[in-house]
Amino acid sequence: MSIGLLALGGDASEAACLPGRCSQNGLIFSEASAKFRITNVTGRGTHNNPFVVYQDVWGLDISLAVSNLPNAPQHSVFNRPGFAISIVSRNLTGAFWRFYDHELQETAGYASGENDGLSFAQAIGPVRPYTSSHYQRADEITDVRDFINFYRGNGVNPGETVRFNYFITDTIPNQRFYIRQRPDYRTNATQTPVISPQRPKTQPTNPRPIKAPQPILKRPQPVTPAPVIPAPVTPAPAVPPQPGVSPPKVLAPQAQPVTLPQAVPEPSTVIMGVLALLFSKSIDQRKSPN
Repeated sequence: MSIGLLALGGDASEAACLPGRCSQNGLIFSEASAKFRITNVTGRGTHNNPFVVYQDVWGLDISLAVSNLPNAPQHSVFNRPGFAISIVSRNLTGAFWRFYDHELQETAGYASGENDGLSFAQAIGPVRPYTSSHYQRADEITDVRDFINFYRGNGVNPGETVRFNYFITDTIPNQRFYIRQRPDYRTNATQTPVISPQRPKTQPTNPRPIKAPQPILKRPQPVTPAPVIPAPVTPAPAVPPQPGVSPPKVLAPQAQPVTLPQAVPEPSTVIMGVLALLFSKSIDQRKSPN
């Protein structure tokens, strides 16, 4: 199929090219990124006469823009808006291309989704020609992005030219979409590795209860009272006696007589005294003669 497309792609008509863009059969092919250059566009976009975009590539991530598909209704494949295309890239990167990625984008920098209508002729069946002049295999992703990876084969040496052949359909045609190309592009060579966090260690099934730490009570420190310094007492100044005036006499207060309370005998003392008096009289009567 690749050889047939190469033979059928020999349409002598050349595109009207300006710096950075070429117009061919109603479509406009332009450079949407740096590090590559469109040198020519030929063909009419049909199954037997596909568009052939020639480009010089010296970068690893480039984007080719395709515009004006809604205004060119003559372009259709299998009764769908679209066209057949071949991209011919010359390797000016100075490195060997072991594989080559192609991706469709409706918005620059964002992969084409599942429901935007844009795809590599998705669901058409085995007639879709994913072929290349230097690669033997082509893998496709259609769910989260519209992506083809060409790989396994001779690869592309610096200075060599490689050709890729496929269909593009857009059932909801946009005014402009993009073909992102990445020859031998490796994300791990341009991105900083992310260190995954360590998983927590597995805890035992019956962990021992952890005792709460006892509060540390500090003994109150004795407070030493500050010494009280008595305020100095300033004596009153002595008044000198005036002549002819006798100083006033200071009369000492008279001492009041202190009346001491009389002792009150306890009842037991009184009783004992009476008994003793009676006992003594009784003895005297016995001694006296009758």
